[in-house]
Amino acid sequence: MDVFTLALFLLIANGVSADLQPPYAAVLQGSSAQFNCSSTQPPQIMTFMLNGRLVVTIMQTSGVLNSTDRFSASNFTTPGNYKWQFTISNVQRSDAGVVACQVLGGDAVTATLSVQERGTVKIAGGNQTKMLGVQTQFSCLAAGWYPEPNMSWSVNGETQFCNKSSVSQGGLYNSSCTLTLTASKNSTVQCLAAIPALNTPDSNTVFLTVVKKDQTVLIAITVAFSAAALLFLIIYGIIFFCRRKKKKSSYQEEVRRARVQSQNRIPPIEEVRGRDNRGYITDGRDRHNNGGVWYTKNSNRLQLPDDFFGDDRRKHRHMTMV
Repeated sequence: MDVFTLALFLLIANGVSADLQPPYAAVLQGSSAQFNCSSTQPPQIMTFMLNGRLVVTIMQTSGVLNSTDRFSASNFTTPGNYKWQFTISNVQRSDAGVVACQVLGGDAVTATLSVQERGTVKIAGGNQTKMLGVQTQFSCLAAGWYPEPNMSWSVNGETQFCNKSSVSQGGLYNSSCTLTLTASKNSTVQCLAAIPALNTPDSNTVFLTVVKKDQTVLIAITVAFSAAALLFLIIYGIIFFCRRKKKKSSYQEEVRRARVQSQNRIPPIEEVRGRDNRGYITDGRDRHNNGGVWYTKNSNRLQLPDDFFGDDRRKHRHMTMV
């Protein structure tokens, strides 16, 4: 007789009972699930089964016999409470079903495992700005969930009715939900999607901004004025830059022109020498050897004749000294 047959025989022969907790477990795909099987007497043999398939066997003398990477058991026994924890790692959708624990001499106790998938939740269109008193709609899509998610709206923390519709595609659910709201004040709008495997719902949040008519006009005027001011500053900057550049260029041209004119004003050396005084007027007297100008013998100072200013008439002679 092999070990398994002996275990079944002893199981029927004894009346030892077991307890399996939790009775229901909902986990996300890819995570881990744990079930605790305990008895009031030290079990000689304890077995765990998943959907009718034996996955772990525990013997009092040798411990865990057939654990794997995905299925294992750990001893959490305390005085008066003989407990083993059964763990399923990297849970898959195919693992969903019945988990059973049985100890030698007792009946099998079962629990239910639900494997779920988490999708996305998104409010279409994002934030909205509406006039006071105008009705508006928000649409939310929860895609790629299993099982079908529970959806709801929250406006400023208050739950709102959700008009939901769902379709199944490839074993997953896509659900949509709409909310009709009258714009009465600035509001925070949330769409929530929940499944049992989540401790808190997933959510997406947008904001509704409510404006009055006069505020709309004021906003439009402010935007227009700001745009005009910006355009004026740009044009002024361009004109100022052009004038500054032109002024600088004109100044440099004037300097260059003045330098050329200054060079042109300097006469040649031969033109600097003395010239005849064409404004000289004679008095008809030729007796003076030097045109009416007398010189002393021992001096270079010029002498004028005594009658140079005679006959009540003043005669002018012009002399150019070089």
